[in-house]
Amino acid sequence: KDQSPSPKAPFPCITLAARKELWVIWKSDPRVPTVASRHAWAASRNVSALRVDHWFGARKSRAKKLGQPISNDSYELSLE
Repeated sequence: KDQSPSPKAPFPCITLAARKELWVIWKSDPRVPTVASRHAWAASRNVSALRVDHWFGARKSRAKKLGQPISNDSYELSLE
């Protein structure tokens, strides 16, 4: 019997619709939402919370590299 560990389940990519929604959110308020609200948002759209976390992290990192100040204040991301 094969004793190799089972491969980890991949983190599904963010759907195009969810990605477009994230861009609208970011352009209207370029801050990083709270972890809990990001995870609730991801669950409500059936996307990976880890991918959503990384998406916001990448936006913040990119803004910082471009010299665009991003507030460290967080907010609750709406599930609407």
